[in-house]
Amino acid sequence: MLYSDLHIHSNYSDGKLSPEKIVDLSQFRNIKCISITDHDSIDSQYIVKNRNSANIKIIPGLELSSQYKGIEVHILAYFINLDDKALKDRLSDVKQSRQERAQKIISKLNELNIDINIEDIDKEDYDRSIGRLHIAKILVSKGFAESTKEAFQRYLIKNRPAFVERCKIDYKEAMKLILNAKGVPVLAHPGEIYRNIEIENIIKDLKSYGLKGIEVFHPAHSSRTVNNCYNLAKKYSLIITGGSDCHGTIVNGDYTLGTIGINETLTYKFLKAKYKNFRDMEETK
Repeated sequence: MLYSDLHIHSNYSDGKLSPEKIVDLSQFRNIKCISITDHDSIDSQYIVKNRNSANIKIIPGLELSSQYKGIEVHILAYFINLDDKALKDRLSDVKQSRQERAQKIISKLNELNIDINIEDIDKEDYDRSIGRLHIAKILVSKGFAESTKEAFQRYLIKNRPAFVERCKIDYKEAMKLILNAKGVPVLAHPGEIYRNIEIENIIKDLKSYGLKGIEVFHPAHSSRTVNNCYNLAKKYSLIITGGSDCHGTIVNGDYTLGTIGINETLTYKFLKAKYKNFRDMEETK
């Protein structure tokens, strides 16, 4: 296991594990620093914010979905102030738009004679950060698809009959929200999203709006992508982060938590992006 895993999803977005389970499993695996980065939600942060200890440091986190010139861009936000009103209000708007989108998707499915309804979604999921995955699971459970992958491919992805575009925050607004909430914005998994465009141009543009780092280490990144992102981070004086993007699924008989991340040296460089010295870090435990 690596020293830090800075990209984890709980069941407050599209993960399977509870925030408490993530912390317990991280401690069991001797991971020293973690961040739960749920999609467009900070609800899980209130569950774990008092779990910092001598054995584990928990960084408040968030993965914001944003729009960059017609392209979906995910921005990881670390060290955010959980009491920032502007951020909380905007995330509340996003949650509502997700719920409205879910209803529109279900209405489209109904038009295809697929008999599901909004009540089929678990109320906890609905009240948290609902997404297409929750609907895909219902399609599988009711026999309309063999797997969630098939559900997406047949109904839920772009250009399929039940696709509904998701509301995304403009990247400039996303950066402003993070910075005003005293957060550290990091470009998430660039190799996964930007296969056919120039990553460097996006990084330069985002840096002009306050980008502080790049997620270099990610399960979707090949060794070539890792090297490219690493070199870009060095070139533009950006911090290097990494994480397993664990959603609580079992791969090769085990959870992926802690299998990808950053070592101790990179962790301290990451922490110094927020704290001036180690005493400041210790005072946050």
